[in-house]
Amino acid sequence: MIGLLKNNFYGAIGSAFFIFAVFVTAGLALLITGNPSLLNLLVILSGTAFSFNAIAGFRKEAATKWNKYELTMPVRRKDIVKSRYIGHVSWIIVGIVLAAVFVGFTLLVHGDRYFYHVVRDPLTLFCLSVGIALLLGALYYPAIYLFGADKSEVLIITGLLGAVGIAFGIIWLINAGNDFQSLADPEYYLFISVFMGIIVSLFALSYLLTIFVFNKKEY
Repeated sequence: MIGLLKNNFYGAIGSAFFIFAVFVTAGLALLITGNPSLLNLLVILSGTAFSFNAIAGFRKEAATKWNKYELTMPVRRKDIVKSRYIGHVSWIIVGIVLAAVFVGFTLLVHGDRYFYHVVRDPLTLFCLSVGIALLLGALYYPAIYLFGADKSEVLIITGLLGAVGIAFGIIWLINAGNDFQSLADPEYYLFISVFMGIIVSLFALSYLLTIFVFNKKEY
């Protein structure tokens, strides 16, 4: 498993440098300007942008036929899939931590003029970012094993659109259940817990589905 994780990391590190450079540039621009729209955009895109590293690594491995070579190694297909999902979550964490650092320094420099609710508003942004990033992986991995790496570009686009649609669909349904009324703190935290619970459950189900698809796949 450690070897698989290292290989996934090395496969993704090339694109990670580019995304990191863009992200740091945007973060420094945020520190200088204090632009609220840039802050919101930076947070929302943080998880998804870095999760693309895991996907990019998968594409590179397919291009070099590594994904077929690893099947000859003494590892279970379940472990190969597990390493993909662990890598995906790890890159999301990297993006979220970086975004949190830049948001924290921005608040120190420019003051707390960005959030009406000091805790609730940033928590909503970060949860939405994590949710979309997890859903992207949940849709992409079973599909890429089912349809093949040559469909990667199409699956990335459809996965991202699907992730955004599902995330906002869940939010709409939860709000509809509350008659679209404003939420008190207890209701809000319940809302966030339900939202993240659904997202994590879908990600876990996707993991099981990907194992099933991969075990049935013949190369």
